[in-house]
Amino acid sequence: MRKLFPLTALACLLAACGGSGDFTPDENAGMQLATKVSIFESQDNQKKWLLTAESVDFADLQSATLKKPELLLKEDGKDSARVSGDTGSFDYTKKLVTIDGNARITSFTEDVVIATDRIFYDVDKNRIWSDDKTTVTRGAAKITARGGVETDSKLTKIELKKQSTRLPKTTRELQRKK
Repeated sequence: MRKLFPLTALACLLAACGGSGDFTPDENAGMQLATKVSIFESQDNQKKWLLTAESVDFADLQSATLKKPELLLKEDGKDSARVSGDTGSFDYTKKLVTIDGNARITSFTEDVVIATDRIFYDVDKNRIWSDDKTTVTRGAAKITARGGVETDSKLTKIELKKQSTRLPKTTRELQRKK
């Protein structure tokens, strides 16, 4: 009876470890997954931008695939805006960040929210844009740009393409929240 228990326990352990759901290198060749990753660029000892993600697949030599990416843009060492979405990618050679699925820019300095399906950020040109229907909200004012928007990382000047505007009822609704 004493020998039967260890053999039964060993058989149960082997059965639990076996199965088709196990990870083997052959099944996922080239997969290089990392969790809680940060990628950033600094200039004059200050970060210009910080890209974080829940998980990142580095298997492609040209770009990284991001899950739950968040791009934090900085101005004079302070957080100026956050770009977030469901998925994304970072193209190493083009230095281009793409954020897809419920893409959203929240400006901390201009009290503006920009929402669309996909947002692009060109690191070298410090340029943010979308190429599809995009809404820009500030206070009670809401603008829809059917052709997308283009701006810099400061979000002080936003170019709207094919726009329609819903005006607020009073000028007070346009004022910044304090």
